[in-house]
Amino acid sequence: MEAELNAADSRLGDGDTGTMLARLLSTIEAADLDKENFGDTFAAMAMAAAESTGSSLGTLISAALFSMSRYCGSRSELPLVELSALLKTARDEMLALGRSRLDDKTIIDGLHAVATAIEGPTTQDEIARAADEAAKHAIWEFKGKPCRVGRARMWSEQSTKHDDPGMVALAGIVRAVASPYWEP
Repeated sequence: MEAELNAADSRLGDGDTGTMLARLLSTIEAADLDKENFGDTFAAMAMAAAESTGSSLGTLISAALFSMSRYCGSRSELPLVELSALLKTARDEMLALGRSRLDDKTIIDGLHAVATAIEGPTTQDEIARAADEAAKHAIWEFKGKPCRVGRARMWSEQSTKHDDPGMVALAGIVRAVASPYWEP
């Protein structure tokens, strides 16, 4: 999705969201994630993310991963029913750090939609489907709305014509993570 995200970002930003995200995800993938618990694993992911980028989105992602590390602590198992709470922890950290609110048309709105959608489902299949649908629906829900934070806020009226690149990226990541658990 690198080229697609760069193109989306270039409409209202500096056009590097795809490149930054590819670098961030590659760095996480190359990191030593063979840890004994989820807290240490998420912390290693957060450190890798922080070292790979200085962008505002990269910083938010790193902070979200650190908050997930704190949530998990030394646990080596996490019940599926806690996945929503884990994502809400990340959402809240991103909101606080980014000094933004829900409905600002950012990746956080997509994360909120996913976290809320997976509150009820209990099987991997149901959670995967709900997450994928929620991430896609969040993009649709914000069509025609202005961006209220970040660089795109400077072109508020023009931003109503474009999807938020962070939300598009999140939908792609959710699809990649969820699709092994069901047939899309």
